[in-house]
Amino acid sequence: FCPPDNPHAPMIMVGPGTGVAPFRGFLQERAALKQQGVPVGESLLFFGCRDPLQDFLYEDELRAFEAMGVTRLFSAFSREPGKPKAYVQQAIKERSEDVWRLLQQEATVFVCGDASRMAPDVRQALMGVFQQRTGTTAADAQAWLTGLKSSHRYLEDIWASTP
Repeated sequence: FCPPDNPHAPMIMVGPGTGVAPFRGFLQERAALKQQGVPVGESLLFFGCRDPLQDFLYEDELRAFEAMGVTRLFSAFSREPGKPKAYVQQAIKERSEDVWRLLQQEATVFVCGDASRMAPDVRQALMGVFQQRTGTTAADAQAWLTGLKSSHRYLEDIWASTP
């Protein structure tokens, strides 16, 4: 993964657990540029983990990036005590308006993490956003996602997790 060459380009990052690692670097770069007075493109970071008190990697740094206006952080916790399970794909659906707006601005989507469940669910969530916004079929949504992939606007760094 590399962030877009153009720092003005918007990006959507999905990185639960250790999948957040490359995005930390992307955001560090954009934060440094912003501090130098370079305008940076809008970005959304969807981060997920089990328990926010135990597994929220780089929480302070990610919240600082959000406070600087470098990204907007949306988190989902699957084992937060007293709350229903939440996953990054649900957060994408909940923020569909923001996701769609950035996609219309030529955002690049980066997905990093589990190949077996998370990645396919994120693909489905994005295709659902497309269908919701365009009123088209699942086949149209699949063709749209294939188009994003072929134009290098949908990139995955995914791996199979072990039980």
